[in-house]
Amino acid sequence: MEPLQERQLLQMKRDSLEKKILKYYRETQNEDVVIEYGMALLTRNAMVMDDYSFICKDLICEIFLNGEPNDKKRDFCLYFYDFFDYREWEIVRNRLFKSRAEFSEWTRAIRPDMKYVRAASAPTYDKFDEILAFATSEYSEELRTIAFANKENYDFSYKAFFADENGKKHVVTFKNADTSKSGEEFYVLFDILTKLTIFEKDGIRRFKELIADDCHGITRRRVVSSKRKKEKVEP
Repeated sequence: MEPLQERQLLQMKRDSLEKKILKYYRETQNEDVVIEYGMALLTRNAMVMDDYSFICKDLICEIFLNGEPNDKKRDFCLYFYDFFDYREWEIVRNRLFKSRAEFSEWTRAIRPDMKYVRAASAPTYDKFDEILAFATSEYSEELRTIAFANKENYDFSYKAFFADENGKKHVVTFKNADTSKSGEEFYVLFDILTKLTIFEKDGIRRFKELIADDCHGITRRRVVSSKRKKEKVEP
């Protein structure tokens, strides 16, 4: 079975995506790739106002609890902390590391970023009003009241730009995105994608480097014409 593509992991609906990942693992038994799929989905879950948390939870737990220990699992295990109960997490840590000191040192650099990424600490699916408030922060009180009265007409997305390993620039658009995040949060999330090796096109690795200066959020308001009954999108 062919590996899942960037479009599938970052755009496909949850149910279909989970089925494809499970099917891919049944046919390939490739644990490292599934772990990277999970990392991409942790990023997506933190970025968008849809619930992509804990996709393939049982499979990922099985891989960490019973799969052969390797550096891929050591590098990414802490990101999946919320997938395990306390007893299971102790087993995972003891299987992957010789001591707590080794675990602490191995994961020291990423610990400050966990609050932005972990499935239980980064939900965005109930933040629409907060994001709209951020997007209309420079509006007058009257215009902001109108915006909230018509909030169903607002859409938010975020464009993130990366260079591939040949230096060619490409863009990824996260629809229904939490555009109220800080620059630090965006950097942490997109930096995760640069650590993944699963994204390739014609044998060229994608997401090699984040082009942070070009990344930006987009707010759109749909204006419905009662005469033409067509929607006009205004930035």
